[in-house]
Amino acid sequence: MYAVPSAGHDPSHDPIRLADWVELNLLTGEETSVSVTSVADELGDIPPDDSNQSEQRSDQDDEPVRDDGQARKGYWDDAERKAEEAFGELGSRSQSLGSCYPITLVGDAALMEDSSGMIEVYRFLVLLRARHLYSEALDDDGEESGFLFEEFVTEALGAYLNTGPDHRVRFGVAKNSRGGGLPLSAKEAVEELSWRMHEDPGMVPDDASGDYRADAITWKPFRDGIPGQLVLIAQAKISEGEWMDHEPANRWTDKRPPENRLVRWVARPLTAVAFPETLSLTKREILGGSNFSSIPFDRLRLLSAIHTKPLPEDLLQRMRIWSSTIVSKLSQ
Repeated sequence: MYAVPSAGHDPSHDPIRLADWVELNLLTGEETSVSVTSVADELGDIPPDDSNQSEQRSDQDDEPVRDDGQARKGYWDDAERKAEEAFGELGSRSQSLGSCYPITLVGDAALMEDSSGMIEVYRFLVLLRARHLYSEALDDDGEESGFLFEEFVTEALGAYLNTGPDHRVRFGVAKNSRGGGLPLSAKEAVEELSWRMHEDPGMVPDDASGDYRADAITWKPFRDGIPGQLVLIAQAKISEGEWMDHEPANRWTDKRPPENRLVRWVARPLTAVAFPETLSLTKREILGGSNFSSIPFDRLRLLSAIHTKPLPEDLLQRMRIWSSTIVSKLSQ
């Protein structure tokens, strides 16, 4: 097994991080099966912070840490509790994803499910999450991984709206180019995109650059070619814990004043933010009580969106190459 990732700042996140770690071991082939007992054993091999103090006693019991450095009984009980909570998280993921989840839970064990057809896709998403858990060891600059994630999100959101390849585009700028054959100039790109969607362009400054925090745009048109349709504009964020702060710019959705509108939409677009963590890390009251107003697409929602639509082979191949590089770093 890979080394257990260090604990996060919030103890309530520990079981979720452990569930991510279990997925990582399975999706990369490091382990063929992982059980509650094997996870507890791995945690039990990590001495508590006070294990070198032979007279140190637990706040929960009177048993001292043993002189041989092994953890007290209460710590082993805690390890088993965390392992069970991690499998509870895996169970929730399996229930929400159903047949497209490439991991099967049998009793107290987790195994790979080869028939799901989602192993390569989910491996890529889990390895994006591994960048957070093992940031120093992996040392990934995010350039290629961010670029691939933008392309993947474009495909996933297109699948979510059930649109064709001509009705989705990676609007983000990466490697000095913009997706979908759009011009690098933001003004020209918005104008051409508006034309493709049969919408009227708005007021875009001549010197505008970048993507206004819109990495992927997909739309579901009507056959009549008249403006007014369902449009989804998304930001793709691979940095840990930052997705709630990176919604698409308001200029994509503002109706007034006219000079702020990038596109003169008939129907206001929806916005989304895609990220490789899981929504279980975010408390419901925080999500509902914030100013965040976009659809959150964590890796589970992305997987559920794409599971019926095959990815372009070129994109899948580049995802394989990047994933292989990260797995090699993990194994060092």
